[in-house]
Amino acid sequence: MRKYVLHAVVILFFSMFFSMSCQNKIEKNAGSIYDPGKPVKLTTFYPDSGKYQEKVLLTGENFGSDPSIIKVYFNSKQAPVIGSDGSHMYVTAPRLPGDTCTISVVIGSDSVTYLNKHFLYKSSVSVTTVVGNGTYVYQDGDLASATLRPYWICMDNDENLFVAHRAFVEGGGDHLARINEESNELVTIQRNLVCGVLAANLETGMVLFSSENSIGEYVTLDPRSFWAPKYYTARWTKAEQTPLNPWNPASILNPTDGSIYTHFFNNGIMKVNLQTWEAELIYPVSGAVNGITFRANEPNILYVMMRGTSSYSPNTLFTMDVTDPEGTFKRLNTISAAGHRDGAIEEAQFNDVRMMISDSEGNIYMADSKNHCIRRLTPDNMVETVLGIPGRAGWKDGGKEDALFNDPTGIAVDPDGTVYVADHGNGRVRKLSIN
Repeated sequence: MRKYVLHAVVILFFSMFFSMSCQNKIEKNAGSIYDPGKPVKLTTFYPDSGKYQEKVLLTGENFGSDPSIIKVYFNSKQAPVIGSDGSHMYVTAPRLPGDTCTISVVIGSDSVTYLNKHFLYKSSVSVTTVVGNGTYVYQDGDLASATLRPYWICMDNDENLFVAHRAFVEGGGDHLARINEESNELVTIQRNLVCGVLAANLETGMVLFSSENSIGEYVTLDPRSFWAPKYYTARWTKAEQTPLNPWNPASILNPTDGSIYTHFFNNGIMKVNLQTWEAELIYPVSGAVNGITFRANEPNILYVMMRGTSSYSPNTLFTMDVTDPEGTFKRLNTISAAGHRDGAIEEAQFNDVRMMISDSEGNIYMADSKNHCIRRLTPDNMVETVLGIPGRAGWKDGGKEDALFNDPTGIAVDPDGTVYVADHGNGRVRKLSIN
């Protein structure tokens, strides 16, 4: 044992010495200039594995000393360049570039890649509780003492988290609240308001949704008026397309055309003009939907997840181009039976997914309620379980091996990629740190 510890200390000492001496060399030789007449050459890099923000030393030739003209990629993710002396360069590993990374360097017209060596990215994920203690009775206040039963959530562009409390008790008791972690508070916005799925306009900071109070009633929350609710009524251009009831509306804003798209229970996908509040049915999809989102970097492509309780094709994910819904409506996964299976989307299985939302990189996060898991559809259409033990309900903060959820229903993502979950069955709002 003592021999093993001594060996580890020696390795650590030389690693630190190597790192410090190389960094000093970079600072001393900061006058090297990239020569476009000569090729950029790569030798090796160290270490060959690590996590988010791991400092990695690249060695080679003709890097130059101006970090502003150097671009380094781990797969397709750009890595921050700390400094360079021409033959040594420090970078930090970007967030979630993939498990096995090819490192490439772009300087001027030169683009070169480490061909015979890869960086192994070690991802980590953990969950903590933001607010709630399992008590379903609603109480606002500081985050340590506030209680609620969160159902839907969304995040605006200023780190305000909006939460729909759903009591599911006779006589109502449903409320809308705002959470701000920095100010450590849960503030009531409106009491006795039954909210549909919440959506945010990340350019204006406005939050909007269709309520279940009456058919076509929409509510907006504008930060310029301190999120005081304003009510609007949608008008269907064709009266026969008007939903029969206001149940279960799921809405998302399209950043491309500025319209709101809403699915109403047993009716279909509606397009609503936010200037005139005129609405039209663009595709008739019966059944129940809570998961509806536009994916980053895919203009006008709407993703729609049918709930497990849906009468039409349950537990299946569809896409459509909202500029041509009938010509592009497509089913992505082939299995509608409830279950849990990760892998390619074609063979993936879900069990009553509720909300889903895309982050800025095209990852679609899903609250898979009856699997008690948080799932993710990656940009290359692979389904992963981010956190939770499939089929096992419970409450536990922590990492991949032991974190537990109970009927998660709402999900939101902030600009830096942190995921928030309305853990409905546990009466808590949870936060996932994913690196």
